[in-house]
Amino acid sequence: MTQLLGIVAPVFALIGIGWVSLHRGWMEPAGVRGLTNFAYFASMPALLFDSIAGAPPLHLVHVAGSFLVGAVALFFLAMLAARAALRMQLAPAGMFALTGVYGNTVMMGVPVIQAAYGREGVANLLAVVAFHSAVLLPLASVVIETGQGVRPGIAQTLRSVARGLFSNPVVLSVMAAMVFRATALPVPAPLHAFLQLLGGAAAPVSLFCLGASLPRPATLGGHLAGNRAGLVGAVVLKLAIMPAVVGLIAHAVGVRGVAFATVVLAAAMPTGANAFLLARRTGTMAENTAGEVLVSTILSVVTLTLLLSWLR
Repeated sequence: MTQLLGIVAPVFALIGIGWVSLHRGWMEPAGVRGLTNFAYFASMPALLFDSIAGAPPLHLVHVAGSFLVGAVALFFLAMLAARAALRMQLAPAGMFALTGVYGNTVMMGVPVIQAAYGREGVANLLAVVAFHSAVLLPLASVVIETGQGVRPGIAQTLRSVARGLFSNPVVLSVMAAMVFRATALPVPAPLHAFLQLLGGAAAPVSLFCLGASLPRPATLGGHLAGNRAGLVGAVVLKLAIMPAVVGLIAHAVGVRGVAFATVVLAAAMPTGANAFLLARRTGTMAENTAGEVLVSTILSVVTLTLLLSWLR
């Protein structure tokens, strides 16, 4: 238990410090944006590149396949359930499904898995990070826009996906690391030292910024009032059903050890903030989605601790 607290407690302490710093006025929103950009465009790519380039042999196809098959299957099942049981229209049902399967795999997933499993864990996470947003966000966008009467063309959707992938520094760092890894060359010592120094800031800065981005709990009543059943259902789907389904698929295809722990933990991460950004951009369940991000992040203190206890 002491070892688990040593992993989980610092993570959520940093999230709490970020939240307090912003809402007490110790940090300006512009400063938080600057720190977020630093983590996203510099520190996190350095950490991922260094972790992947020097990692032991990886089984990325099975790891990525387990996660994506589970996520996409649950997305459609959740959408159907929202339509049938919660009487949602297509656009809200698509957003409900996204919040139930789209997790915070970068800003929270990387620090947690790095603390628990080190470089090998982060390297195994790359498959999930690389395809997570590239598949789930465009899929949800198409469903939501269709429900709103917009008919996005296939070419337009493909261009949007490609533009998103090749402008994403996290994805680009993963691709660069895989190309470098294919050369079988060791990372030069000066470069390794630089990447370690820069990447060392990724976890604490990301967690601080995550905390600063969370809404005030005082606003939670408004989020719950709109659709309590939908919020509870999405949180249960994200924190309990999603990791269980992905874990079963991963076990069935032979994923074991650190790779298995990584893919299950990735599936168990709370709802990612990008889901809220999509909800706000499309005008679909923005308040509920903000509530789901907040509630799932708070409850993940318990669920991630239990998962880590079982996995370790």
